[in-house]
Amino acid sequence: MDSQGKVILRNDTAGAFRPTSETRLRGSLQVVQELIDLRQAVKKDPGNQSSLGALKIVEAILEVQSTPIQQLDQLIEQPGISDSLRQRYQRWRGVKPISKVLQDYVAIVRTIPRSDTAGRGREFQIAAGKILELHRQGLELKDPRVGIYSDYWRLVFEGALTQKDLPVAQKAHQTYRKAFGSRPELKSRIDRMSVRLGQLKKSLEKDPAASEQDGGRR
Repeated sequence: MDSQGKVILRNDTAGAFRPTSETRLRGSLQVVQELIDLRQAVKKDPGNQSSLGALKIVEAILEVQSTPIQQLDQLIEQPGISDSLRQRYQRWRGVKPISKVLQDYVAIVRTIPRSDTAGRGREFQIAAGKILELHRQGLELKDPRVGIYSDYWRLVFEGALTQKDLPVAQKAHQTYRKAFGSRPELKSRIDRMSVRLGQLKKSLEKDPAASEQDGGRR
């Protein structure tokens, strides 16, 4: 929080904010310091367009202040914006559509009682379908350090299973296992993914037409 008690950091650049990790804490403090420095620069020189633009971009990335994405795309091209901030913005801009799907899903599920497993499951499948479509459009997360990396590949996998897209399901399974296979707490999840992938293979072997039809939809 800042000196007025307003939250200025909810997530750091590596995912969820966990101050129990010294490395994560130091990295998060650097992010916060950048925001504070920009606020001070704008306060000293309110007419400095590069500082004002950089501040709006950083506030958007940190979810402190919302600015339309079209306006941010214009601000990032202003003279005076650092190369490091440009790169950081492009990384954030690339995952924004994925984050939006996940945020919308969480917001909806919070309104559904836990006893309504069918309703919650339906929303999960809808989100999985949306993430799968983003993946097919070429929007793919490749850095396991990104906080939503796990959720992204899980939903790609679920969406691919539902649509009987074996190649994408295999890719999602392999990617997830490579990133998290060494974590004991995720072993049962990965094992279930393996079983379900095997079941999809068998079902397509029995009914090759189903795979061909799905290929036509893609």
